[in-house]
Amino acid sequence: MKKIWLLVLLINIVVLTRISYLNVNNNYNIKDTYVYGFTAPRGRILDINGNILVDNKMVRSLIFNKLNVSNKEVLEITKILSDIIDLKVLDNDYNKRVYYYDLYKDKVDKHVPLDVLKKHEERKIDSKDLYNYKLNSISDSDLDKISGKEAYIYYLLNKGYSYEDKIIKLDITDDEYMKINSLNLKGIRTYLTWERTYPYNDTLRDVFGLVSSYNEGIPLELKNYYLNKGYSLNDRVGINNLEYIYDDYLKGEKAVYILKDGILKKIKDEVKGKDLVISIDIELQLKIEKILEEEMIRAKKEFNTKYYDSSYMVVSDPNSGEIISLIGKKINKDKFIDISYYNALNSFTVGSVIKGASISVGYKYNIVNDKTKVVDGCVRLSGQNPKCSWKSLGTINDIGALRMSSNYFQYLIAIGLTGNKYNSGIKINATSDDFEKYREVFSSYGLGTLTGIDLSKESSGQKGTTISDDLLLNMGIGQYDTYTPLELSSYINTIAVGERRRLSLVKYILNNDGSIYLENNNEVLSKPLIDDYYLNRVREGLLAVNKSGTGYSYTNHKFSSAGKTGTAETIYNGISTVSTSYVMYAPFDNPKYSIVIVSPNIKYKNKISNYKYPINAKVIRRVNDLVYDELLS
Repeated sequence: MKKIWLLVLLINIVVLTRISYLNVNNNYNIKDTYVYGFTAPRGRILDINGNILVDNKMVRSLIFNKLNVSNKEVLEITKILSDIIDLKVLDNDYNKRVYYYDLYKDKVDKHVPLDVLKKHEERKIDSKDLYNYKLNSISDSDLDKISGKEAYIYYLLNKGYSYEDKIIKLDITDDEYMKINSLNLKGIRTYLTWERTYPYNDTLRDVFGLVSSYNEGIPLELKNYYLNKGYSLNDRVGINNLEYIYDDYLKGEKAVYILKDGILKKIKDEVKGKDLVISIDIELQLKIEKILEEEMIRAKKEFNTKYYDSSYMVVSDPNSGEIISLIGKKINKDKFIDISYYNALNSFTVGSVIKGASISVGYKYNIVNDKTKVVDGCVRLSGQNPKCSWKSLGTINDIGALRMSSNYFQYLIAIGLTGNKYNSGIKINATSDDFEKYREVFSSYGLGTLTGIDLSKESSGQKGTTISDDLLLNMGIGQYDTYTPLELSSYINTIAVGERRRLSLVKYILNNDGSIYLENNNEVLSKPLIDDYYLNRVREGLLAVNKSGTGYSYTNHKFSSAGKTGTAETIYNGISTVSTSYVMYAPFDNPKYSIVIVSPNIKYKNKISNYKYPINAKVIRRVNDLVYDELLS
């Protein structure tokens, strides 16, 4: 009996359910009994320079295993622990009734009416109904005599299967540790477990993801996914994002023991999980965050920013698709919430930033070319108000149309796509095929399609479903479908290097000796649906944007860069607002990085002021210099 008690004291027997898996997959002798230890430390998450972003700390925990422990002994242990440990109690009426009943079972049973017992004998009520009757028969005055703390501890000791290890308290104090170990309570032991720590606090926390608790084990919604991989129900697992995507590498390996003649012997030590190295530079990330926060605070003090409360930024390497910085900030009374993950989830009407893709529709379908010249003006469709550029731009070609962000040039492409030539009052009879032609070209750049980034969920934006002449023209100027900041990153990267690579956060997976176990090489997902000559025309147009066009104020011009501004009419809670965006890459001749910024609802329409705070230009001008100096100097 003593040997059995020692066994229960030392190990977690819940893993006996996986003995057959262990035998088959690890070549152990099927005649022997093997068990796993309780836990192993997860791998860390590091930035590209080796700074620790997610780590582990050892936590002393109070563990109970009910195997071979009688209920009378559990009741005794309950009272002893109640006097020793300090515990946050979740008071529950049902738990108190169960505890009272198990303490005074004979007393409660004695007062069950004969007619109720007869109904049970006649199977008019089942055992569960009878048990609930007994619990409900306990008076409130009797319950008042019960300690809520004892009832909660008793609940913790009994929850789950009898063979399962149960964590009664995490992070027990030195005093609790010494007292508990001195008593040698049956089924009770202290154990070192591991908890995640975050040296940089909330920065990128949602991107790193969550790990399930010891009590939770495998969440119900992920049960089949993890059980099919050979996990146990009580294993702590990654729930979302990097912790989930890379759980197979991060989880580590539990210690293995063999039981012979009642003696337990360790035959395999626990092994820490593999480390992830992400492509983000945390010091650069924090510097960019500081710039963005400073400008957001200034913006909130300016006119018309009543509905502005968030901005999103992505810095990436166009050549590899690796994310260098991923930033999302939400402001509330000068306090900031990290919403970096929402670069993958939230999509926006982004306006003219997408004109590099929409002019490509004109190239692909031979509607415009390098010889095309038009006098900028307004388009008047049948039954519609005039649709114009933001100002009269005179005679422009394709590069000039990008430089000064001509809407008129894009409207002519949309009209030509329907097989029509523009004349005032025309009805072009747009079809769903016309919209899909746009989307096919856009998708080749990464707009309206998933980026493939290693996060558990991402959005591809929203596609409009209404078909009309007016909306087809809107499609060409970024005023119809919506896109995420990560999609914009894919888009500008594709223009920069001529191919769209999958975006990623994790660069390396490391063995425990620091050697590379796996390197993440992002595959090419698509290429623009135009030839190199016209892709270079797009690049020249975006170069002109920053040199002398609408993006002139976004850089100090100490180096060459290409970019595109965007302004969109949007709606926020029924209010007409204006949202702005900007994309760029540098250096122009040898792209090393790209930057995306989206600032929704920076302005709202009112009769007092038309002022629009230029937050994107102010942020990008500072960030551009910072990134260039950090990466290229």
